Amino acid sequence: MVDRIQAFEENGYLILPNVLSENEVKGLNRAIDRDLEQYPEMWKKGTDGRQQNANILLSSPEFDPTIQHHSVWPLVESLMGEQVCFEEFSAMIRDPWENEPPPPHWHRDTAHLPEHPLAMLFLSVIYYLTDVDEETHCFSIIPESTQAKRKSPKGLNPTGNVPLYGRAGTAILFNAATCHAGVVRKTVVPRRTVHIYYGHHSKPPLGNHTIFPARLFNSETEETRIFYSRPNQFTRLVHANL
Repeated sequence: MVDRIQAFEENGYLILPNVLSENEVKGLNRAIDRDLEQYPEMWKKGTDGRQQNANILLSSPEFDPTIQHHSVWPLVESLMGEQVCFEEFSAMIRDPWENEPPPPHWHRDTAHLPEHPLAMLFLSVIYYLTDVDEETHCFSIIPESTQAKRKSPKGLNPTGNVPLYGRAGTAILFNAATCHAGVVRKTVVPRRTVHIYYGHHSKPPLGNHTIFPARLFNSETEETRIFYSRPNQFTRLVHANL
């Protein structure tokens, strides 16, 4: 654990192989297949071959265990601190691409939080549901230390970017303020990923993309209710009108 936290402090990300089992990966892919068939209108399509559903939790409770998965949750708590809370969730598909790939869109999801031990306002976890390598679309990141983040850098220079490869079941943890991009490649292989964001109870929500399901927001378990107790505005409005 200490070595992983130190590596995160030095680079702003971690690669954890074999977090999800083969059966877990198969089950989540089946849930995505079902959701695509039953609720195609929930999948937002981009011009770069991306399909994304930020509300798949509403229809697919199979994804619930990934949010506080036993293999990563202790590390999430250690990195974020005791006031960690749920923020956002989405499933993403990048379809095969035949044409010249578009340039990567380098960006930071959020601002920095200099007063946090890791200068981290939001933490993101990505699960690979398909193998990711040199022949597929991939997630790429620019390593950046906590010390550098305390200076609140705003540049998006992609020099030194690192493509993050891994087998299905791999988890990527990264500070959401670290510069990153989805890299589209010419490939016949689709890529599937799950994206989760965690925030701090004391800070405003990241956005209004994900509506928290009632089974989580109003859970009978106090610990679960607390974790989901800082909902975004859309979630509040939806549950106020149930």
